[in-house]
Amino acid sequence: MPAIVPGRHAGKIAIVTGAGQGIGRGVAKRFVQEGAHVVIAEYNKANAESAAQELSALGPEALAYPIDIGDTAQIEQMVRDVVARFGRIDILVNNAGVLETLPLFDLTPEKWDWLQRVNQRGLFFCLQAVAKQMVAQVPDEVKQAGRADRSYGKIVNFSSVAGRSGRPYAAHYSAAKWAVISITQSAAAYLAPYNINVNAVCPGVVPTPMWDDIDKTQSARFGMQRGEWIKKTIESVPLKRAATPEDLAAAVSFLCSTDADYITGQALNVDGGIEMN
Repeated sequence: MPAIVPGRHAGKIAIVTGAGQGIGRGVAKRFVQEGAHVVIAEYNKANAESAAQELSALGPEALAYPIDIGDTAQIEQMVRDVVARFGRIDILVNNAGVLETLPLFDLTPEKWDWLQRVNQRGLFFCLQAVAKQMVAQVPDEVKQAGRADRSYGKIVNFSSVAGRSGRPYAAHYSAAKWAVISITQSAAAYLAPYNINVNAVCPGVVPTPMWDDIDKTQSARFGMQRGEWIKKTIESVPLKRAATPEDLAAAVSFLCSTDADYITGQALNVDGGIEMN
């Protein structure tokens, strides 16, 4: 298991979307263990409260914040509420996402729009709202100089290996995750004068509730027993194992640390070698 770095994010204020379960919860846990106050921005209220209760026992406060990340008014309110509570925002991890596997010909406009609303549109407007706050926190003399000697914020967006190459049973998901990489690069370029770092991570197979749903659908689609499809998928990973939420949390923590102050606009594969580009 990746080693915790005590104090790495001491006193930082981090928002992690979709942090009620799975990868997001693992990322939020890592931040708390490394000293950050974490806002668990999560659609499922019960999951948000459960995560907040668990994580608050491990370190600084974890705050449950139920939110529909596809609603821009709720995003803007969240930013106002977090700043009112903590005074600033130092880190944003755009992890929230949805997925449904469908053959190419079965995709409907409704299915397409449902997925893009969270995975692409929601991610962008969450980034935009938080980035505005981060820029507002930059001293005027730094803004006037057009460059900064230190980082004034870290943003990490979750893409996917599906954002590296197309998927026959998830064209809408793949399109959204390709878009995440483009959004990351555009935001990184725009925010560079303020030394606000924007990067992406691209997970592969991570056994979480989302992957359980994928396995159920794909196993049935191909006439396999439950669990057989994901087993074969894991066997195809060069490192011969699935990732854990802790693997992803370690990468995110690094990208949000001072060790990554000179890294921006990058998409890091954390996938055991599935994609090597």
